[in-house]
Amino acid sequence: MKITGYILEDHNEMPWAYTCHRLIEEAKKADMDLRLIGIHQTVLEKDGPYNCGEKLENRDFIINRYKWNNVKDYVNQLCKLSYNELSSFNTYVDKALQLQKLDLKSVLMPDYIIGTALSGYSRIADRLGSVFVAKGLKSSMGREIFLIRNDDDLSTLAQEYGEDKEWLFEEYISTSAGRDMRLFSLRGEVIAAMERRSKDDFRANVALGAEVSALEISDVMRECAREIYEKTGLDLLGIDLLYGSDLPWFCEINVMPGIKGMEKATGVNVAGRMIGLIHDDILARR
Repeated sequence: MKITGYILEDHNEMPWAYTCHRLIEEAKKADMDLRLIGIHQTVLEKDGPYNCGEKLENRDFIINRYKWNNVKDYVNQLCKLSYNELSSFNTYVDKALQLQKLDLKSVLMPDYIIGTALSGYSRIADRLGSVFVAKGLKSSMGREIFLIRNDDDLSTLAQEYGEDKEWLFEEYISTSAGRDMRLFSLRGEVIAAMERRSKDDFRANVALGAEVSALEISDVMRECAREIYEKTGLDLLGIDLLYGSDLPWFCEINVMPGIKGMEKATGVNVAGRMIGLIHDDILARR
């Protein structure tokens, strides 16, 4: 019996979505039927979810690559296994909850404050330093991440995003300005690692044009990934670390990591490893 699954993303047709198409490509090689489902073409009716008028059937697994709304939770109910598991996915998509729940010993943890842009520059700076970072709690690809240097910068956040928007204010790790480390963790094992480096931005996101190069996997990276997996249970995970003077600093984890930069930089078949893990899980349950 063929293994069947969904990838849940923005739209049914996403020709620009490298990660989705690589996963579908590797699934075909493994004789698996993996279908891309767009949340914006999916509605929840009384008898279940429909995509473009077609009622969605039960499948063996789902790969969650969409963060928002209730419909994705119901689509997950149609599947025997979720990657990542839904309750952990919904928890750790939030950057503030990551810092609250992950008290890691293998790397340094930054100080932070959760509040709005009306919290006051002086109050935040007294705790975090005169320069600090503001992060949207569920942003991705470098969006809603800003360097705050003065009260005017904080006022700009209130003007552009509203006074009631919550932010994660975090100490700025100047030793890592414009560069960071991205690890790809598969059930707590680091299978690939790369450096992301930007020439003219303190952020080092590939989506913002950062260059990538392979990194040797260190013992600290391995221990960090193992520790995060033990605390979260997240099977497919991007881990971002910042360069410190001694140990790395924790930046954030990504519950729906892209793999284009990682495969390009390292030559590792990340999509194939992901599909292989899912394939083996399903066969073990049959």
